[in-house]
Amino acid sequence: MSYCTVKSELFVSYETKQINWFVFQRELMPRILCLSISHKKASVRVLESFTLKDAYSSLQQLKTSGAEECAIIQTCHRVELFAVGSEIGHNELKKFLISSSGSHYPIELYEEFYEGEDAIRHLFYLASGLESIILGENEVLHQVEESLRFAENAGCIGKILRTIFRGAINAGRMVRRKTSISKGSVSLGNIVMKVITCELGTLNGKKLVIIGAGKMGSLIAKSIPRKDPLTIFIANRTYSRAEKLAAEVGGKALHFENMKEAIKGADAVICATSSPHLILKPEDLQGIDAGRKTLIVDVSNPRGVDERIKSLSNVKFVDLDQITRIARENMKNRENAAINAREILEPSIERLMERLCTLDRKKKLEEMMRWAEDKRKNALLVALRKGKFSEEQAKVLDEFSYAFMRDILIPLFGGVSGRDS
Repeated sequence: MSYCTVKSELFVSYETKQINWFVFQRELMPRILCLSISHKKASVRVLESFTLKDAYSSLQQLKTSGAEECAIIQTCHRVELFAVGSEIGHNELKKFLISSSGSHYPIELYEEFYEGEDAIRHLFYLASGLESIILGENEVLHQVEESLRFAENAGCIGKILRTIFRGAINAGRMVRRKTSISKGSVSLGNIVMKVITCELGTLNGKKLVIIGAGKMGSLIAKSIPRKDPLTIFIANRTYSRAEKLAAEVGGKALHFENMKEAIKGADAVICATSSPHLILKPEDLQGIDAGRKTLIVDVSNPRGVDERIKSLSNVKFVDLDQITRIARENMKNRENAAINAREILEPSIERLMERLCTLDRKKKLEEMMRWAEDKRKNALLVALRKGKFSEEQAKVLDEFSYAFMRDILIPLFGGVSGRDS
């Protein structure tokens, strides 16, 4: 059969002569496979080695290597192959990924393999943000959508994977709508900007000074929303780095010695350095207008702002501990939402499993009828040889056995979907 083999001994108990509906239903389901290399086991370097340089050609090659349908999900955090077919298995997917990527890393140390319902559940979890580095992040849902479109354009998607991917995409949207899994920032850069926006009320027309153009300074600068017109100053001891980051975010670079002058007119100052020395002290803020309040946020490690700044009446101070506390609270909320998300997804997964079992039902029934007809004819010939039957009796036995076979098989296929054939 095209996707699966249904054998009578798998779903009929010889002791009770009863149909095992669960096994029968699962045996009707197409063979669905997923090979995954992701951040859960692989470093960035290992992931890069398994990246498929020409995804379009790789899909075409996978389709000609035994997959009746196939799709690739490839991001900076994962490389995943999805395939449907009876002529391809776990080993074939591994060999394909190794040869197509050219990776020399032992794939057995980094791979995860899913089949059948587990492969479907994995894709549903993936689209819902349950498999992401940042739990509940939204970008992965767009990546799953794009992977479906890409595979469709390559002519590699059929009825099975289209049903699974669309089901996962719809489930991902539902989870985000019904739970708080994507609510509350957990990225330090986003949290800093949320705090600043909350304290200032708006970013429209404001002036921000970011001290430090390293990893954290860049993360915060790139988290600034672009919808509001505002002025961004980037100060760094190495001026070229300040220039580079300023160019990326539409800001202005500052020489480090000019930083204190810029702070006097700033609405918010973010200190994001790795200097072993304090960058800002109370005396550095003496020129700030007493009639306005300046927000100072210190995310440096070690601390870059003297805590005595808290005593200044015209300064609002937020330190790294407060930012981290918000991140942990938000992550805890997302973890609780993830538990709820898994419960929400199960009925959707079960419904999709039932739907897959009834896809091409007529075709499967015809395949089963042909298989059963061969068995019936052989059994009838054996029975007729064992006794003396007239032509009329043989005809009655033939018609009876055929009608019996139909009466057994057709309701089975109708029963799976709950509709008549």
